[in-house]
Amino acid sequence: MTVDVGQSGFTTPIHDATSSVSSEVLQHNKRQTWDVPSHFEMTHFHKPSTSQNISQRHLMKNSHRLPQSYTRFSPARGMSMKHFPCALYQRLTQTGLSHRAYTTGSFTVKDTLIDWRGKLEAAQVPEADLAVEHIMSHILGVPQELEKLTSVVLSKEILTEVDRLMTCRLARMPLQYILGEWDFHSVTLKMRPPVFIPRPETEQLVELALECLQGIHTPRVLEIGCGSGAISLSLLHSINNLQCVALDQSKHAIELTKLNASNIGVNDRLLLVEGKVTSEMMPCLPRVHFHLIVSNPPYVLRKDLLNVQPEIKIYEDMRALDGGKDGLDVIKAILIHSHRLLLDKHSVILEVDPCHRYLIPVWLEKQPSLKVKFTEVFKDFNGKDRFIKFVKS
Repeated sequence: MTVDVGQSGFTTPIHDATSSVSSEVLQHNKRQTWDVPSHFEMTHFHKPSTSQNISQRHLMKNSHRLPQSYTRFSPARGMSMKHFPCALYQRLTQTGLSHRAYTTGSFTVKDTLIDWRGKLEAAQVPEADLAVEHIMSHILGVPQELEKLTSVVLSKEILTEVDRLMTCRLARMPLQYILGEWDFHSVTLKMRPPVFIPRPETEQLVELALECLQGIHTPRVLEIGCGSGAISLSLLHSINNLQCVALDQSKHAIELTKLNASNIGVNDRLLLVEGKVTSEMMPCLPRVHFHLIVSNPPYVLRKDLLNVQPEIKIYEDMRALDGGKDGLDVIKAILIHSHRLLLDKHSVILEVDPCHRYLIPVWLEKQPSLKVKFTEVFKDFNGKDRFIKFVKS
């Protein structure tokens, strides 16, 4: 790929990586332009008609809030449609999983929530309450006011959309993919399969990185394995003069990070590089030294991959999880390359498996040529040893 380093910092061209939408939404968007917020933007509830019926008009009015993938879902290149249950919706309706007799009576928000909560719980889908509330709030465009609308009657069009998205969750599609976006740290990120979904613990990694960068006038950061861009974009959003290089081996991850960077408005300070990091190989990077290397690398031990949830196994890119036999394949590669990429006395911060706090020091003792010292271990919300800080001597 082409890499430009401008006078103002790292730059990368941003292009439209979104999928196609339905003709109705396209016609709607021709009439009105929707601005993408730089961070949190609370959507507003459009008061229903006096009959308390949320109609097709309301659905179309809020259609811009639905991820485009809901309207016409396209799988990632090279992946089969069988992996994406939205495509199975029409077949599932015939089984009774999502079909309702619309002509037999009215369905309120409360009725629909109870109905789908029961279906998800019966199928042993985790966090059924969270799923039904998030999906209903998303469709109605009322992120904080759902409890006020329990008696509102839903139209057939709204119920059809609810059933479609709930069916996706019934088939274990992650909620983040269904909603198409998710809040992380200080930013809201677009989400789509198969790009790895950032976990809440990784917000702690961002905080640790911000602490390391305090007092540096124009910090330069390298992120290895950017995924959706969660870490890099949170740092860029938090520090106005920060410059960041982010790399990932997944083309889908690079494209999604480009989209998120453009939406947040930090693309002029971000350079994206597509490539794989191994102990023997590092993609071509700008000839600069960094103040910080940060990564949430693939660190799951291969034996533990057998136990991951269906949400992960079916939908997410397993390359973002598979750390090899001991979970250290990419971690070792990062540390091997860090001695030539880092400025002296500066840090590498990694998210790791709890067992790595014991394995990494043993490995480092056998690498006397590496000028990187194991310095601190930090625990996550659950009290597990989740983050390790290294310093270049």
